[in-house]
Amino acid sequence: MVKRLVVIAVAVVLLALGIVLARAVMNSTDSRAFPSEVASGALPQAPAFDLPNLDGSGTTSLAALRGQVVVLNFWASWCDPCKDEAPILEDFWQTEAQPQGIAMVGIDTQDLSDDARAFAKTYGLTYPLVHDAGGAIGRAYGVGAFPETFVLDAQGRAVAWFPGAVTAKTLREAIAKASGA
Repeated sequence: MVKRLVVIAVAVVLLALGIVLARAVMNSTDSRAFPSEVASGALPQAPAFDLPNLDGSGTTSLAALRGQVVVLNFWASWCDPCKDEAPILEDFWQTEAQPQGIAMVGIDTQDLSDDARAFAKTYGLTYPLVHDAGGAIGRAYGVGAFPETFVLDAQGRAVAWFPGAVTAKTLREAIAKASGA
C-alpha cells in the first residue's frame, strides 16, 4: 500500500514538472515572437505603451507618435554595447531624425531610474527617454538582450529590428523602408 502511494505521488510530481516545463517552453517561444515576426517581414503592429519620461516630465505614449516614423531603442545603463551606441544615437537624433520629423524614444528597462538618468547625462542624450520600471514593455517587444532597436512606420507597424548596436547607416535604411522610399 505504501509503495503504491509513493508511485502515485512520484507520478503526480513528474506530471506537474512536465506541465511547468511545457509552460516555460511555450512562454520562452512566445517571448521572442514579436522580433521574429519583424525579422520575417510580417510588419506586426507594435505593442502600445504609455511610460513615464525619465526626466519626470510626464509620460510618452506610442499612440501619440502615430503618423510619424518612430525609432524605439531598448537600453540599460549597465549595458556596455549601449554605452558605445549612445553617442551614435544622439548624433543621429540631432543631425537626421529630429530635422526630418522622425520620432525617437529610448526605453530604459531592467534598470534603476537614477542610474539611467546618470547614463543620459554622461552621454548627453537629448531625445525622449522613458523608463520601463517592471520590464513589461521590453517583454512585450520580446527584448532578449541590450541594446535592441525597432523602427516603426507611420501606422505603428514594425518594419525593422536590430538586435545589438545600430549604426546611422542601418537606421537610415530602415527609416527609408518605413517611409516607403
